[in-house]
Amino acid sequence: MASDRNRFPHKMTFKELIIYIISTIVIGLFFFFIRGDEAGRLAAFIVCPLLILYLIYAYIKENRADQKAQQRSSQIAGGEYFESSEWHSKYLTYINEHPFERPEIPDLKKDLLKRFRRGNLIIWMVFFLFLMFCSVCALFSGSYILSVVGMILFGILFYMVFSEYTGMPVRRWLKGDIDYEALNASYKNSRLLTYKKNGFAFGSTHIHAFSEKKVYAVDYRLVEGISRKVVRLKKYEDGIYSSDEYQNYAVIHVRLPESGELHDVEIELNEFQVQMVIDNLMRYKPGGSSNKDIPLVEKKENTDV
Repeated sequence: MASDRNRFPHKMTFKELIIYIISTIVIGLFFFFIRGDEAGRLAAFIVCPLLILYLIYAYIKENRADQKAQQRSSQIAGGEYFESSEWHSKYLTYINEHPFERPEIPDLKKDLLKRFRRGNLIIWMVFFLFLMFCSVCALFSGSYILSVVGMILFGILFYMVFSEYTGMPVRRWLKGDIDYEALNASYKNSRLLTYKKNGFAFGSTHIHAFSEKKVYAVDYRLVEGISRKVVRLKKYEDGIYSSDEYQNYAVIHVRLPESGELHDVEIELNEFQVQMVIDNLMRYKPGGSSNKDIPLVEKKENTDV
């Protein structure tokens, strides 16, 4: 348990807050009495007090967020949140303003590849190519090790972005054991939802879904049902709480034909889109069910600043 607390961000306790404050005061005294110059006095009277105020602010902010999240989490887990009249009113407004879409291109391969070609990826590719060029230029200044390390590092980063831009997950999926003609026919007139880098579509014979890293096509005959999963993501910066957000997933429960085991496919959508998926399942899969018990998971993400 102690190793997990060291490896991952965790909630700051009151004891830890006191330790941080005392440590900051000691550092401030060191700068003021030991160093004693203008920079030391500046650190002692301005930087250290601001750091203490920031730590207190982060501690209070996280505790208030946890209290609010506890109330909301109990409402989500019990189903009251998504069954409230207020949420239902927002849901009706959303589906009227954001109905299901149709594929932009009536071809499965071309449409998916187009969705992976985002403009910001071109900027990153050009940026990494520039850095690779700078690494080559470093050869002429005699920095051979720096040049080689730069070429390898920026070359790998360029390849990763290039692979995403060219739709490598789509190309890998297309090379698999699939009946492309049947899947293409199913996808042509599908009803589609997109969110971030993800997509979910009801085709004529399959559910089609994709994320940043994977593509799925699930035969309706293998679908046992669709349910909702909610994740509370707590974000930290250098181990200090900064914010949180709720992520909603449409979970497709698939009965694997080979083993007969139940497998879950999770696609992140917004909270209203997940409900649209659940509400429309019966239209394509008579007898399909949705789980009323909503699993609620808490995850933590740390960013080094």
